[in-house]
Amino acid sequence: MDPSSTLSYPSSLIMQSTGLVEAYEELLVSNLGAVRSIESGLRNVSWLLPGRFQDAELASEGLYALLNAVSGYHDSLLSKHLDPALTLPPHPFDARPPTTTPLDPSEPSVSKTAPVLPPPSDHARYTKYWTTRSGVYRKASRLLVTIGYIELLVEMVARKRLGDRRRWNYVLGLEVVKTLLRLIILGVTGRPVLHPPTPQREYDLLSIPSAVLKTAKKAVIPTGPKASEEEEQPITALPSHGAVTPTLPPYAPLRSHLFPLTNALPEEHLAHPISLLPTLTPGQYVSEIIESSVTLLHVVLLLRSAKRRNTSYGRFSLPTLSSPTLPYLLPLLLCLWSRRLRRTHSKSILLAEHHANLDRRLAARAFLTGPMWVGWTRPKVMNVVRILGKVPIVNFASEFIEGYIPLVDEYFYYSS
Repeated sequence: MDPSSTLSYPSSLIMQSTGLVEAYEELLVSNLGAVRSIESGLRNVSWLLPGRFQDAELASEGLYALLNAVSGYHDSLLSKHLDPALTLPPHPFDARPPTTTPLDPSEPSVSKTAPVLPPPSDHARYTKYWTTRSGVYRKASRLLVTIGYIELLVEMVARKRLGDRRRWNYVLGLEVVKTLLRLIILGVTGRPVLHPPTPQREYDLLSIPSAVLKTAKKAVIPTGPKASEEEEQPITALPSHGAVTPTLPPYAPLRSHLFPLTNALPEEHLAHPISLLPTLTPGQYVSEIIESSVTLLHVVLLLRSAKRRNTSYGRFSLPTLSSPTLPYLLPLLLCLWSRRLRRTHSKSILLAEHHANLDRRLAARAFLTGPMWVGWTRPKVMNVVRILGKVPIVNFASEFIEGYIPLVDEYFYYSS
């Protein structure tokens, strides 16, 4: 075997994989409408699957996890093609003619005064800052988000293939990893750990005209004896924001142009992303550590309660583990204590949104887990289902809700 061919095999494989990625990226950019329709359609199907057939919840959660992972990959690809200037209004006096072909009538029109994309939220600016600035934060946050996508799917597969007892080993392992990742993020930033810790898509794919996307085209490489002398480098065509956006006539009134500037300013004129969340005080550090590890403590208490039971029948099933009071009350009390410790006088909007998110998760933990779910919330939900089932037109809603009740009963990650 020729050694040179052996050495060139990995490089050729890398080139082929790179070509496939570039081809997929080009296909994505040129078919945003179809991609958005497929994503939304499959997501709606995943919501309607539970309770329809055997193992429907497994198919639904697998589809949901796959969609989230693919959507995240699509966002990372699209971020390379979206100019940050698209969040700003076009220049009113740019009289240069458009350099691109006219837009398709089926595509969204580009406003003369409004930005093409909405301005990034505080969450997007903060998480993007840390994602680009810190490699540790980027890896930890992406891994944490990925685990959040697949954790329920892992629990479902483990329960169906290995049984109730061994599925808790996987749940415990996932919670250990998630707790460590949250603590790593907390140590890197010194600020509250947002949920989710990565930037999210804040625009509709159908609202992006193809003309404003950056395109990269390679020049034709000549063949023949002069190829080495006249080899052309890849040319990147980056249409400017003013060139692809319909312009206002010169000396037009500025009233309609300046109004969008109130909500869209260049990054250099905004508050620094790191200042969007205040640094933590010692008490708030304790609060964040509790929030990061309370779910792990909940799992440990459930396993301890299961091992102390005398009966061996169904002692590791979640309905059985939901009856003891201690595994339910102790995490709940710790969350309430954490809520008291995190009190702050900061006027940060992002911090207020983060605290509101924690309060919603606390309410879900209080009413959808443990004895509260078994003895109070579940009977109330079943009463609503029975009432809706008697109404001819809205009885579909009762079937929809009833399909999700067994998931809350049997799976830890559905309500935690």
